[in-house]
Amino acid sequence: MERIADTINKIYLKYLPIVKKLGISLDIDFPDTTLTIGEKTRVEKDLEKSLKSAVSRSRGGRITITVRPGKIIVADNGTTLSKTTCELLSSEHVKVKSRVGFGTTVTIQG
Repeated sequence: MERIADTINKIYLKYLPIVKKLGISLDIDFPDTTLTIGEKTRVEKDLEKSLKSAVSRSRGGRITITVRPGKIIVADNGTTLSKTTCELLSSEHVKVKSRVGFGTTVTIQG
């Protein structure tokens, strides 16, 4: 098992200059940096895909990466997806929800 903090830090630093140019705020809510991850490659791929999608859809606003035991949540307040799109983007390890006025939330099980 590896510390999830290393993965989060790597991806955060990769996207920070991109979101700054687009006027998007990128925040991390990660109170326990000692958390570990079992399927690092899969979770890293899912996180990268979710963050890339959120950045490409957002026009300003805020994206937050929240890390809790067993899951990573990527939430943006700048987009709304249809129920069908959410279902198509969801998988065994990734759940996508969206609500008008609240944005889109992707929960990655880790």
